[in-house]
Amino acid sequence: MSLLEIGKKYSSTKNISGFIELYEKYFSRFQKSEINILEIGVDEGHSLRIWREFFPKAKICGIDIVEKKFTIENVEILKGDQSDLNFLESLINKYKNFDIIIDDGSHQSKHIIKSFNFLFPYLNTNGIYVIEDLQTSYIPRFGGSRINLKKKLSSMNFFKSLTDSINYEKNDKPFFNKNKFDGKVKSIFFHQNIVFITKGESINYFYDEDLKVTFLDKIKKILSYFY
Repeated sequence: MSLLEIGKKYSSTKNISGFIELYEKYFSRFQKSEINILEIGVDEGHSLRIWREFFPKAKICGIDIVEKKFTIENVEILKGDQSDLNFLESLINKYKNFDIIIDDGSHQSKHIIKSFNFLFPYLNTNGIYVIEDLQTSYIPRFGGSRINLKKKLSSMNFFKSLTDSINYEKNDKPFFNKNKFDGKVKSIFFHQNIVFITKGESINYFYDEDLKVTFLDKIKKILSYFY
């Protein structure tokens, strides 16, 4: 069965949001693989049941701040806070790495960013990190703003900034300040209220760490202020 067909069997909000169609597009290549999946935010467990059917060979873990009274066959559900780094570390100690991470948790910008900062290094190459319901990044109580669309600490602007890690001055970077994500983000796709980030090494992207800065490089750096 396709992911769309499986999705119709469950009352997941991913159906009405249009996310299922997008997941079909991005996740199909993983369907028959032995992968690890983490979903942040369990709710009633409908999406975990969808993943269980669609990914028969996957190890699946869901986490939620509320302890769940139900179980799902071959799915581990843990109580924990996505912003608790000790909890996340215990998760990594058990699973080591993930191929798919889906953040459908608190939707608080500070929590989303904190989780991403910790978990992205443990996403396998060519793995996908998904953040749902990004419309909350424009709502004040979730750490966003309806007025200042460029609010620095909103989740939406955090992920917008990652596009610089892919594109910024590929051949000449006089003011380049490398951060920990640079060279490790292969693609970022924004859709309405959701973003898909694929991990992958950039090829021939950054200067070698030992590259000697020449006098000409210094001149270029000065001139680049003006063009």
